[in-house]
Amino acid sequence: MLSSVWIVLSCHASRPWPYIITLFQTLTKSTPFQSSLSLSSFSYSHFLCVFFFFGTFFMALSKISTSHTPSQTLKPNFYSKPCVPLQCYDARRSGVSFEQHRKLRISCSVAPNQVQAPVAPAVPSDTTSNRDCYGVFCTTYDLKADEKTKSWKSLIKIAVSGAAGMISNHLLFKLASGEVFGPDQPIALQLLGSERSLQALEGVAMELEDSLYPLLREVSIGINPYEVFQDCEWALLIGAKPRGPGMERAGLLDINGQIFAEQGKALNAVASRNVKVIVVGNPCNTNALICLKNAPNIPAKNFHALTRLDENRAKCQLALKAGVFYDKVSNMTIWGNHSTTQVPDFLNAKINGIPVKEVIKDTKWLETEFTERVQKRGGVLIQKWGRSSAASTAVSIVDAIRSLVTPTPEGDWFSTGVYTNGNPYGIAEDIVFSMPCRSKGDGDYELAKDVIIDDFLRERIKKSEAELLAEKRCVAHLTGEGNAFCDLPEDTMLPGEQ
Repeated sequence: MLSSVWIVLSCHASRPWPYIITLFQTLTKSTPFQSSLSLSSFSYSHFLCVFFFFGTFFMALSKISTSHTPSQTLKPNFYSKPCVPLQCYDARRSGVSFEQHRKLRISCSVAPNQVQAPVAPAVPSDTTSNRDCYGVFCTTYDLKADEKTKSWKSLIKIAVSGAAGMISNHLLFKLASGEVFGPDQPIALQLLGSERSLQALEGVAMELEDSLYPLLREVSIGINPYEVFQDCEWALLIGAKPRGPGMERAGLLDINGQIFAEQGKALNAVASRNVKVIVVGNPCNTNALICLKNAPNIPAKNFHALTRLDENRAKCQLALKAGVFYDKVSNMTIWGNHSTTQVPDFLNAKINGIPVKEVIKDTKWLETEFTERVQKRGGVLIQKWGRSSAASTAVSIVDAIRSLVTPTPEGDWFSTGVYTNGNPYGIAEDIVFSMPCRSKGDGDYELAKDVIIDDFLRERIKKSEAELLAEKRCVAHLTGEGNAFCDLPEDTMLPGEQ
């Protein structure tokens, strides 16, 4: 009997309730089944349990039977087609079909007179969008797509002198990677070398090409600053003649001064009117002064002398002494010249927001050993390693640029050598002097005003100021201020320049 019930209910699984009720009524009547059982052993409660068991079972069975109806399979928009990893990555980011991606070609070629970086074809203009498309990973190929896609910023042209040197060898790849200006900022590198370094410069350009940086739109090389500096928005002037054996400091100032006078004239003639210039080649303060004096059409405040490496070294020493990580050190200032007269300012510096002198109680260490360690760090490095600090200099250039293109944290500042006209510290005007600055992230800066200068600090600042005034007189013939007169004090040039 039970097997018959099972067959009947299975056939009507989609609507089981009428048949379950019939089954219940049948079982409660006088049947051989009931005659063999008394109500004491098989009560109505047993039948209720059976009732609900079968009810639940066949309701589940009905769900299964009704779920097997034909349905439409959704096809994904993205198909796994054979492709190189870079194309696959880009297609997933932008939702662009591979047919469109395969139209993108990268041209890498090196000619004796010109080196071109990976170049993407121009994107057809769209009436609804004026966005430009740069780089291998550009996500604006399909400008007519319904879904808005990301577009890159406008191209930035960056000129770099001394581009075949060791500092540039570290710096250029940081620029191309997006580490400096951001992950969505395409750049063009315009590299300046000399006749002697031209072949090496071609090799540098080839390495940049082969690295396939998506943000590197183009690379150009040359030995004429009037061509290389064309329309540049940033000029990183690294190349300078090193001090040879027996060369007097005045002679080095004159030789390098002529280089930077010519580069200043070239910037004045062909660069962007708002170009930002960072002078790295030593002696960088006076070289920056010469450069800006020969570029009257460019705002003087756009010129910087690199003293960020000195600031980084000072932060390192304070952090080591206090037993904290370097990012806990803020408001670190390097005053003055990039020489052994530079003044690392521990009076205004802070550790975890607390004045350094309250954290490091050893005043003698701060006034003597700390200052000397910062001033002579480069010389010690050369003695240990046998070469100058190219890598850390490149890092400090990156830091200097980022300090200008990102907002300065509230209450903090950074060091950079700038033109002193109008400064609030009583420092002589018309020189390039390292001072504390803040930026809103627009490439410009303002001098920090909430700075304490005590007698000890002022005395040292004045010593560095006197040195820069003497250097200025020594290069007067290059700044348009008459005949040069060199009365330089003791030799204070940093190791590595000698």
